Amino acid sequence: MNSKQRVLATVNRQPVDRTPIDCMLYQKQFVENLAAQWGSREEFLDDFGIDIFAGFVPYPNQFGRKFDVTELADIRLNDPRNPQWITHSDWNYDFAGVNVAQAVEWYGDKRAIRAHLWGIVEGTSTFLGIEKCWLNLGMYPELMMAWFDRYADWLCGLVDNCIDAGVDLLTLSDDWGSNNTMLFSPRMWRRMIRPYTERVVQHARSRGVPVMLHSDGYLMPVMDEIIEIGFDLIHPIQESAGMDPQTIKEQYGERIVLYGSLDVVDGLLAYDGEALDEYIRHRFEIYAPGGGFIYCTGHFVQNDIPPLRLVRAYGLVLAETQKFGTR
Repeated sequence: MNSKQRVLATVNRQPVDRTPIDCMLYQKQFVENLAAQWGSREEFLDDFGIDIFAGFVPYPNQFGRKFDVTELADIRLNDPRNPQWITHSDWNYDFAGVNVAQAVEWYGDKRAIRAHLWGIVEGTSTFLGIEKCWLNLGMYPELMMAWFDRYADWLCGLVDNCIDAGVDLLTLSDDWGSNNTMLFSPRMWRRMIRPYTERVVQHARSRGVPVMLHSDGYLMPVMDEIIEIGFDLIHPIQESAGMDPQTIKEQYGERIVLYGSLDVVDGLLAYDGEALDEYIRHRFEIYAPGGGFIYCTGHFVQNDIPPLRLVRAYGLVLAETQKFGTR
């Protein structure tokens, strides 16, 4: 079973030989530190059986400035099917990721390719700024929903662009949670965010491609609805925000693929040696039985993480995955 088959079988609840593995190695300074102290990212991906590689699209705001909410109606986004969105190369200095076309070209024959897109709220915040985006949800709901309506249609075109390029799954990155609460009320989420998110997710699924939600924070008030929308996977399941692993596995593990479990700060940075080993094993014991689980870091591995700690951790991860095949 190759990586692509393993990942898609996990999503489709089919038998697999082992738990799939991902690791978000897209922070430039960490990748450089890894190369200096151990080996290249390519060697890491191969040695530790990493099954997934991400291709990124740029932020939708490519205008070089922020906008006022009253200007949203006049913004003319470039055609989402234009190759520019999947071939972008002008990244921030600290980013080590690649665009969608490169990811497919480099790894499409050996790994599942995941396209990372910016969701309804997170994409909109690139135009307004994060704080003003949240503020305008309350102050100007009609203007915001009119924009969300347009942006959702635009995202559907971008979904088509990525699928036509050859990706295997999609991520909508859209942080909805904070610590033990959501960033906005569930009522507001249901009225203003869910309908437009659902349109994008259902469009991707109509093309036969599974969709992952990346959202930090506490999502328990809307977990059932996240599944109703059609999300196939959820990442990162942030324990420090109140997302209890045992509860998530018991209540939702049969209904959505759980993707994550290695918190970069509260796991990988906080622990080392046997303590980190125990952290990893314990979460495998919770999440992995019965399948429906992909092991991954919760976020990009940052440059304050000792590279050899990650190497040691993923040696154990690879060994643990062998215990939880579902054939």
